[in-house]
Amino acid sequence: MAFSHKPSQRKETIMTMSETTTMCERDDWGAPASIPAFHVASMFRRADPESYDDARREFFIQVNLNPFRTRSEEFHQRMEDAFDQWFTFDYHLDQLGLTPFAVASAYARDENETVGERGYAELCETSRTNFASWFWVREANAAESRIVLEDVINGGIYGVRDFATAAAFDGARGGAVVVRIARVRGAWRMVGDPLFQARKPDSARFRLHLASCLRTWDPKFIDLVRLLFGCDPHLKLDLKDMRW
Repeated sequence: MAFSHKPSQRKETIMTMSETTTMCERDDWGAPASIPAFHVASMFRRADPESYDDARREFFIQVNLNPFRTRSEEFHQRMEDAFDQWFTFDYHLDQLGLTPFAVASAYARDENETVGERGYAELCETSRTNFASWFWVREANAAESRIVLEDVINGGIYGVRDFATAAAFDGARGGAVVVRIARVRGAWRMVGDPLFQARKPDSARFRLHLASCLRTWDPKFIDLVRLLFGCDPHLKLDLKDMRW
C-alpha cells in the first residue's frame, strides 16, 4: 500500500504545560487557534505520565499491530502520529468525557496571553465539532485551497479548507482520505495531517463497495488505525490495491 504522507512537525523535546502554544494552519496565517496533537501528548507525557502510559497501553492493545508487517521508520512515525491524535481528541481522562485537548485548551487560555477568550472559543469549537472518518474525494481545487469530501461512514458532504490536501488531489474526482476535520469560524478544516490518502481506485463502483463495508461496521478513529496498520478483516479488500 503506498501512502502519501507530509513530513511530521513532531519535535523530540518534551513540552511542559507552561509551554503550551497556539499555531496557525500551514497555509493561512488568519486561521483559528489550534494546538497540535503532538504538543498535547508531549505535555501529558511530562505532566501526567500515569494517564499517558495508560492511554498508550490501551491504544496499542486495540490497534493489534500486524506482527508480519515491515516496521520502517515511516511506519513508526505514522503510529506515533495516530496515537497522538487519538490521545488528544478521543481519550477520556474521566467518566464525563474530558479529553486532553480540552485540558490543554483551558490551560492555554489561562497561561498564554496571546490566546484570550476568542482563541479559547475557537479551541472549544475544535473540541466540540471534530470527528475522524473515511472520506471520498468529490472534487479538489488547489487554487482555492478547497477539497470537497464525502463521509462514506456517516454520510454528508463537507467543503474543507486545506491547501496541502487540495493540492495533492487537485482536479481529482475520486480517491480516499482518512482524516479528522472540525468546524471552526463557520468553516470545516483538517485537524492534523491525513492518516491515509490514495488517489486510486477512484471509480464510483469502488466508492459504493467502500461505503457498504464501512457503514455496516461504523468504525471509530482507533478502528480505522487498526484497519490500516493492524490486523482487521472488516474492509474486505486488499489495501495494497489502493495507491497514490
